[in-house]
Amino acid sequence: MNQTSPCWQGGLPEGWLLVTVDRLPAWMLSPFGATWASNPTICQLASAGLTCDRVLAGTTHSSQTLEELAMGYSTAWKDTAAGPLAAAEARGWNVTVVTDAGDQFSGLSSQFSNMNVVSIAPQRLSVTVDEEEKSSCGRVVSAAVHEFEKGKTDLLWCHLGSLGVSWDAPQVWRDGFFDEDDPPPGNSAEIPEFVVTQETDPDRVSAVRQIFAGEIAHMDEWLGRLVTSVSARWQRFGMLLLGLRGLPLGVHGRVGIGPDEPAPYTELSHLPAILVDPTDRQASQRYGGLLMPADLGVTVGELIVGEECANTFSDQLEKLPQGVGRSIQRLFGDDAGLWRRGFRDRVCSVGDGGRALTVAGWSLVEPRDHQPKLFMKPDDFFDLSDVADRSREVTEALADCLDALERQVSESGSEAVTDPLPKVLVDEGLNRR
Repeated sequence: MNQTSPCWQGGLPEGWLLVTVDRLPAWMLSPFGATWASNPTICQLASAGLTCDRVLAGTTHSSQTLEELAMGYSTAWKDTAAGPLAAAEARGWNVTVVTDAGDQFSGLSSQFSNMNVVSIAPQRLSVTVDEEEKSSCGRVVSAAVHEFEKGKTDLLWCHLGSLGVSWDAPQVWRDGFFDEDDPPPGNSAEIPEFVVTQETDPDRVSAVRQIFAGEIAHMDEWLGRLVTSVSARWQRFGMLLLGLRGLPLGVHGRVGIGPDEPAPYTELSHLPAILVDPTDRQASQRYGGLLMPADLGVTVGELIVGEECANTFSDQLEKLPQGVGRSIQRLFGDDAGLWRRGFRDRVCSVGDGGRALTVAGWSLVEPRDHQPKLFMKPDDFFDLSDVADRSREVTEALADCLDALERQVSESGSEAVTDPLPKVLVDEGLNRR
């Protein structure tokens, strides 16, 4: 691993590009294992930056995750950390947000006077468009390029919500993922929604994934245009690409966005994240420790202003509430031990369909009104092999930790620190490393 100097204050970025995408599952992207997909721009970002393999959403509500990233803490904790918006304000930067989900930024824009939100009305089409600029993704990203080229933006935040609204990219993008002997994909822009049973034709599920892969490939093309525009003006800038939540694509019995949200399996909670350092440190590296979006928010804030906050230091991490972001910028320095010690020992994910607790070696998922399921991590990537019956002690220990953490978060104004993990969880995880 190429370790570089931790003295990074002298290389402040000229600007920052922040790209967030709702309904973007990590497992559908090339850098996260989808070798059959086509994402050349995202692959180039992975080559230039640090790929974070185990970022998990604390909530399946995208608006809360946006605020967590922007402020550096979850909505339950509001007294310590600072994210990219506060950092931009400290440097006197102008912030421009271009999005098709403007309502999700109303609370943030009221807190920062240097923030301009450009809202693009979302479209819900019945069929695919003929021209790339008319697609949901094209309309937002082309507007972001237009705003950036005005020369008045220092932090450009492009947020896409269309992957959960309308799959309307031109037909050619989805056609590229179908063979000649496959049933034609059709031109419907409506997102399929159905329950997967034993009678469901597997080809039907595969077709949905192939169409969705075409949407991602189309998004990747537009992302490349955005990066090209930004790099033409800024010689030294940082970038973060982050998904906000995944999308049910048949791994756990459901396809599409229905009225009842599924439990927070990794299909929904595992987020793609690539952090590009302004001075090119840790390019092409991967970090496999547990993280949350708040951690990336604090890290970006530090990289923008060139200062470390108290949450950076490893001896302070265990004293922080779970909802407070923990900066990972020291991964760019010379403390190689951090790559093994990590920054979090657990992540709790909560949604309308249930809750989950993930530690280094295990993940317990408790679907609402169903029995909990236990999965070995990181080996069981898709949460497919339930081992709860064979590892009852681990299941009970995780359930107790989950109950304790939920009680803590529910206490208004509580700043209590979580107890150390039970020995059985730590030992089992270490034994399998």
